[in-house]
Amino acid sequence: MSRGTRITGNLCYNNILQDFYSEVNHGPYIVDNNIFLSKCSVWDMSQGGAYVHNLMAGKINLSPHSRKTPYHLPHSTALVGLREISGGDNRFFNNIFVAGYAGNAGQRDPEYKKRSGDGNESYGLQAYDYAVFPVISDRNVYLKGAKPCIKETNQIEKPDFDPNIEIVEQGENMYLYITLDKSFKSLNNKLVTTKLLGKAMIPGQVFENPDGSPLTVDTDYLGRKRNKANPSAGPFENTGDGKLKLKVW
Repeated sequence: MSRGTRITGNLCYNNILQDFYSEVNHGPYIVDNNIFLSKCSVWDMSQGGAYVHNLMAGKINLSPHSRKTPYHLPHSTALVGLREISGGDNRFFNNIFVAGYAGNAGQRDPEYKKRSGDGNESYGLQAYDYAVFPVISDRNVYLKGAKPCIKETNQIEKPDFDPNIEIVEQGENMYLYITLDKSFKSLNNKLVTTKLLGKAMIPGQVFENPDGSPLTVDTDYLGRKRNKANPSAGPFENTGDGKLKLKVW
């Protein structure tokens, strides 16, 4: 029942379960401009979500569920119907996926057997090859062995490139160290809008702002304006390339 929810601008790391867990929702909901660095970035037991401009260095698990759960009228709690979670109907635009890093390599993951028993798990979007409903994925970046889903055709995949992610606490501040190369600028990304995201399948509703106005993801994690003609993949806009040090908290 998360219709209309937006999860944006979060730094999540060193969580022993997962950074983001969406349970038996039909959407539409949007997850944008987040940094998910734990061993499991997303446990997806839902459908109808939009994942936009995130950095994920942990696994993603797709777990369909037979329990029938409600969906509602737009901006209302009035019940329309009940449906099972078949899995899929998600959108993934302009994200960066990394197949782990030193900071989560030895991290405890007590839910791993449960998640992997319930569904399919992968670095990147390969788990969605098994989704019942179609998944839209476009202009994502896959590093260090993270894999796209089988239907994605417009992406950057660099299995041998390690962005050397570090998350460092300095006093009350947090810094993200990450290395990017010039290939990230070759994607010709689109600005993510209500029109681009379409409608969540089961409720038949669009991804929009709480007041019903059209949504545009035109700022980054740090509140900076996105390049409207070609926004950068990941949470940060126009950072340049090479080894970067970014204050994230």
